[in-house]
Amino acid sequence: MSKSKSFVLSLILFFLAVPTLFSETIVFLHSNDTHGIYKPYKIKTKDGEKWIGGMEATCHYINAIRGCEDHVLYVDTGDIMTGTLAAELEYNNVIGGLMIEFLNKLGCDVWCFGNHEFDLGPDNALGLARLANFPTVASNIVYKKTGELLPVRPYHISKVGELNIGFIGIMSERFVIEVLRERIADLDILPVVTTLQSRIPELDKKSDLIVVMFHGKYHEALDVAKNVSGIDVILVASEEGQFEKVNGVLIQSTLGHQRSLGYLKVNVQNDRVMDYEGKQVRLWTEEGMKPSPEISALVKHVDEAVGSEYDKEIGRAKRDYYYEGKSVENPLGNWITDAMRWKTGADISFQNSGGIRDNLLAGPITKGDIFEVSPFRNTLVQFELTGKEIKDLLEHDVEKDWDRLQISGLRYSYYSKNSELLGKRIRHISVNGEILVEDGKVLQPDKVFTVVSNNYLVSQAKDKYFGFPIRDGQDIGVFINQVLISWLEKYESLDYKIEGRIVKIDK
Repeated sequence: MSKSKSFVLSLILFFLAVPTLFSETIVFLHSNDTHGIYKPYKIKTKDGEKWIGGMEATCHYINAIRGCEDHVLYVDTGDIMTGTLAAELEYNNVIGGLMIEFLNKLGCDVWCFGNHEFDLGPDNALGLARLANFPTVASNIVYKKTGELLPVRPYHISKVGELNIGFIGIMSERFVIEVLRERIADLDILPVVTTLQSRIPELDKKSDLIVVMFHGKYHEALDVAKNVSGIDVILVASEEGQFEKVNGVLIQSTLGHQRSLGYLKVNVQNDRVMDYEGKQVRLWTEEGMKPSPEISALVKHVDEAVGSEYDKEIGRAKRDYYYEGKSVENPLGNWITDAMRWKTGADISFQNSGGIRDNLLAGPITKGDIFEVSPFRNTLVQFELTGKEIKDLLEHDVEKDWDRLQISGLRYSYYSKNSELLGKRIRHISVNGEILVEDGKVLQPDKVFTVVSNNYLVSQAKDKYFGFPIRDGQDIGVFINQVLISWLEKYESLDYKIEGRIVKIDK
């Protein structure tokens, strides 16, 4: 062989042995916890009230970014359901199907289930997936009897330029306590970390970048990053609007409720993220926005479908009521629990704070407003508790220190979990003026009280809210939102304040 031919052959063999070098820049836009929102709403800012959110604003900002970047992928990490009437409407034989149609028209690339997609059961959740023009990914939701995954993809690979991007969907193990038990009785959840540890090596062989779409809490995503190798990005459906790099993994959440889109720009070279930028794109509603005609037409269609019945005024609020407050006691919680007792005549009522989902602003209150404040179709359940059990569940509530109980018919004072030991935090309880606990001692431990709550709280009483199961609960089949509507139709005016039902003792 001549020297020239030998040189050419050596050169060819050299380039065959060296991996092809390439570089791509990808922008991930992501949303989560939309909860049926499709129109803008007001929020308070340091500069006063401003309008934010809505599908037209979402469309405007997504399209603007697509116009500036070569490679943009838009993904949603779940909880499009439960929150407004738009998520209650039937569309193509699926309740909430209009929310999927919005994602279709926004050009969503991939989606994973949120826990609220299962509020109406797995059949409706799978109906949502069938309506989607994009893949649904879920890798750890299984049927109890067979152990088989739900009939959607565990992961999906998107080809973008020279890159293969692997998306894997994962649901928090809290799924089993975040959904009404009866609705998911046939389902179970596989452990997050072990599921990912088994799936990531398989996905790594097929992709240059691995994105975990995690429907869970931010601290759970941090745990995943620390314990699972091979992940590049975690897009997490929590609402802190955070971004950080942990153990080499980029983790980002949005502000939720269409207050922002997550924006994550990554430069990938040879299977590695070389550079990145993470930020929140606030979805302010502004003049001159340019949503697509299809999105605007769908917003109009939903407005018409909701109809005039839900725009009907049924009462008036004397002041603004915000479902999230600085103190445990909340005026909306006081009203809702009072209305539950008004309906049933129970001694006491409990409502989980997480079951209150929207604000009521001063002025007219419509039926639609009530469905947004209480969207879960929860029904009233009556049962009995002893004096000792009431103290025990309040001790549990303080220990848990999140999704605290709103109350009616009783008042109590307590030390925080950082100030006193469990079992010694509840210092005083009175039930309708009668002292039940004084200086931490239960005066009438065996006295029985009638109680009303909602079917979700009752189903999760042992694992989440009380620390013990409910005995002989009787579901009376009355929806909480219908109780609130009836109360307003009778009393017309909503005038509630913080009353000192729950008092924290400074130590």
